[in-house]
Amino acid sequence: MARIRTIKPEFFTSEDIVELNPLARLLYIALWCEADKEGRLSWKPKTFKMRYLPADDCDIEAVCLALVDKKLIVLYGDGLAFIPSFKSHQHINPREKDSELPDPSSTRAPRVSDASVTVNTRAGRKEGREGKDIYASIFEIFWTAYPKKIAKQDAEKAFAKLNPDAELQAKILKAITISSKSPDWLKESGQFIPNAATWINGKRWEDGLTLVTAARPDWRDDPKWRSSK
Repeated sequence: MARIRTIKPEFFTSEDIVELNPLARLLYIALWCEADKEGRLSWKPKTFKMRYLPADDCDIEAVCLALVDKKLIVLYGDGLAFIPSFKSHQHINPREKDSELPDPSSTRAPRVSDASVTVNTRAGRKEGREGKDIYASIFEIFWTAYPKKIAKQDAEKAFAKLNPDAELQAKILKAITISSKSPDWLKESGQFIPNAATWINGKRWEDGLTLVTAARPDWRDDPKWRSSK
């Protein structure tokens, strides 16, 4: 259930915010309304797309990834998330219902800060305890988007070896969205979808698919079907 939230004028000039694309900024604001009084929410990108960006042609997984990559949203537990800065910027109605979601500190949640963190210069990603947890969260976004859930450990190893930066992560998610609509991935209940590790190691996002070439023909356009009606 959406709640009433406030937005401060300085939001629009915040360094973290201006680096986001407009749809990511809009979704971030929308997720304040999605979050409970503790800043916790269920992480459901497809629901967010239908609820907050219904008329926008966008890859919702990539939009969500941008927020996670900036650590504006932190994933934890099983399909949960929280907004680290939520209480610093929101004045909550005291009559609002208490959170029914578990406290991130009581689960294997990504840490918000860690003095032992170092920087990976290749991808600009933090390492150490915080970096490992954040990286695991990014892989989970990929795994959620990939339609064939087989050999997860192999996929995670391939993903870690690839070590994609934010730009490549978005490109990978877009390619999955396009490929998921292709005839090869749709026929025979997905029998010809490669395992995720194979897809990653083969850099299949570079295959050059487009929404037009990958679109599945509508069976209702078949003359045989029309003539039978």
